[in-house]
Amino acid sequence: MRDNVVKLHEDPEVVVAPAVADEIDYGIEVGLPFLEASIERDSRNVPMERVLANIRERRSVVWLVFIAGEPVAAFTTAIMQHPMRQTLFIEHLGGSRISEWMQEALEAIVELARKAELSGIEADGRLGFEKYLDKCGFFKKTYVHFEMEL
Repeated sequence: MRDNVVKLHEDPEVVVAPAVADEIDYGIEVGLPFLEASIERDSRNVPMERVLANIRERRSVVWLVFIAGEPVAAFTTAIMQHPMRQTLFIEHLGGSRISEWMQEALEAIVELARKAELSGIEADGRLGFEKYLDKCGFFKKTYVHFEMEL
């Protein structure tokens, strides 16, 4: 960017916040429309009712993403207990304008994972998700997971 360019409009403010404590119902109300497609894709493993129960039982957390005060996306996270370590797992993600907020979202969950002394962050996703993670520099591709139903 050139130094002599006058910026007429500020970039819209991005806010990424977990819906915790007394905000859980609000998080579900605002976030669910963004998450429905992701939850439906995974419904053979975890149905909608269980996703909602996990959120209400505080096993999962809904994060809301706002740009200039308007909700544009949501995602859920949970602690994944492995035999040798714990990680923060991004369970579901949906919304729009991902290129505008993904960096802030990853920074927020990295900060949380470090404070919680977790060993890493995990996510499953469609192949197109990789291009956003590559730009952020936090993740490396270790494998791609495919399944075949019999």
